[in-house]
Amino acid sequence: MTEFFSFRSRHQQLMPFFRMEDDLVFCYDVDGLMNALGIKHDPQEWRLFIDSSKLSLKAVLLHNGNQHPSTPVGHAAHMKETHENLNQLLNKL
Repeated sequence: MTEFFSFRSRHQQLMPFFRMEDDLVFCYDVDGLMNALGIKHDPQEWRLFIDSSKLSLKAVLLHNGNQHPSTPVGHAAHMKETHENLNQLLNKL
């Protein structure tokens, strides 16, 4: 039973790398996040993927060689894909 509860709190070690402003949650320290995940971060090996739906906007880093899992770096509930919202997300990242 103890193992089950450890899955419910494993996000806490990654929380220091994220901030919330208004409806936007974003990673402000990508190098620190990658280090905490045990991944060597070379920005040339990653690309930013932004996805939106009618209700949310999400941003993840994808590894060019698919050797590492996608890494979420931004999320906004109730934010549509507009030029202003994308600009705000990119400025935060």
